[in-house]
Amino acid sequence: MAAAAASQACMKLKAIFPGALFVANTTQFEDQSLAIWSDTCVLTPTCVFLPSCAADIGKALPIIKKAGSRFSVRAGGHMPVPGAQSVEPGVFISLSNLNQRTLNRYSRTASIGPGQTWMEVYNWLAPYGLAVNGGRYPTVGVGGVLVGGGIGLFSSTQGWGCDNVVGFEAVLADGTIAHVTRKGKYSDLFWALRGGHNNFAIVTRFDVRYFEATSAYVKVVAWNASAQSTSEEFFSALDAYMAPGGGVDDPNVAIIPTVAAAPSLGLYEVITDQFALGTDSSPAAFANFSNVNGPIMFELGGQVFESWTKFPQLLEATGARGLRQLFWSVSFKADRRAISIANRTVIDMTFERLADAQNAAVALTYQPVSESWLKASERRGGNAIDLDPGLGTFIAGLIAIQWTDAADDARMNAFGVDVTAEIKRQTAELGFYVDFVYLNDAGPSQKPFSTYGRHGTSLQRLKHIQNRYDPDHFLDKYLAHGFALER
Repeated sequence: MAAAAASQACMKLKAIFPGALFVANTTQFEDQSLAIWSDTCVLTPTCVFLPSCAADIGKALPIIKKAGSRFSVRAGGHMPVPGAQSVEPGVFISLSNLNQRTLNRYSRTASIGPGQTWMEVYNWLAPYGLAVNGGRYPTVGVGGVLVGGGIGLFSSTQGWGCDNVVGFEAVLADGTIAHVTRKGKYSDLFWALRGGHNNFAIVTRFDVRYFEATSAYVKVVAWNASAQSTSEEFFSALDAYMAPGGGVDDPNVAIIPTVAAAPSLGLYEVITDQFALGTDSSPAAFANFSNVNGPIMFELGGQVFESWTKFPQLLEATGARGLRQLFWSVSFKADRRAISIANRTVIDMTFERLADAQNAAVALTYQPVSESWLKASERRGGNAIDLDPGLGTFIAGLIAIQWTDAADDARMNAFGVDVTAEIKRQTAELGFYVDFVYLNDAGPSQKPFSTYGRHGTSLQRLKHIQNRYDPDHFLDKYLAHGFALER
């Protein structure tokens, strides 16, 4: 029945959009349906629909709804949650052609389509001496980052990536094209689209506030941490960075500290990606990392570059496709004991449980969320995430798992569940656990929306907004989600 509904939807769409509807064994079908970061998320849809504007989607949704077909919407294709990017059977809507870019000097905004990568956006803005607070990794798509929240290089002063969105062009469940801003008839939807994922509408354009940014200090360095002294020196440096008055409180600085293990290779390494806007070639925020001794696996940058975009350029290799990927989110206070628990748990469990898994590797990234970040978010009108700045600085941990053998899928998922639960258990016992699951980093069975809002208040508001704009629950029932609103 599902296959028949999908075939009917594809046939109707082909009649109206003969040049934008593609089926199996065509180049366009293969290019679009396979343009997904994690191999765990690649499915075989019934057809691929490649709209060129919001109006195309507005016409397509009633057709899909009438046929009773399931469908998916893919922007950058980076979320590694099976079912988030594709559908089988069903209509696969690719936003790749929605890649418009317009600079609006009067409103100081950049209008950008969801179907492009952040590197494309940054390379467009950089010659003007401008930036927006988008994704840190260059091959990640615009759409998913912004509707999911967005951790950026400039978050200490700008808040979440979605906080600088001042307007959305979005297609509602009934095909209506809505221009969504903080004021007016869609003000509630505006709040929900800031961090509420794709549960309310299909966003076809983001109007994002820009700001000036030119040169920056950039450094990426990884050490072999098999010697205990190396890891101890790394964590001492991280502790100094996270301490009050440390680098975490410098508004012009960002860092991506990571520990990683490849058990089949016997490899344990510690990594720091450093970013400081401006012309200081020796930022004080990172001074303690110069005390880390140990074999250097690789080192890039270490100087001031003319353009801040050198940072995402150096991280381009992280977007390579062809592997099986999985994320899990776990948050805790920026206390050295909690940081140590997370490191020890991830590394020990990786070597204990995944040593025989083909090409398995696990990384834990400590993502600092500062109090100033949360205050900046609040000043910009807030969002569905709605964390209280009184929470103070904490770490939004990202556990990233990769492997190559599909036979290990269930095993890797179970590992993610267990390692996250163990970190939660140990940090909670000491009062360091933070009940926050960041949607863009969450694992398939995690429930981010129940952790959103002060005292978990966002979920009920989101459900009310969903009922208003999708009373038939068409998007809820038929659109593929990474994370539907929890019941």
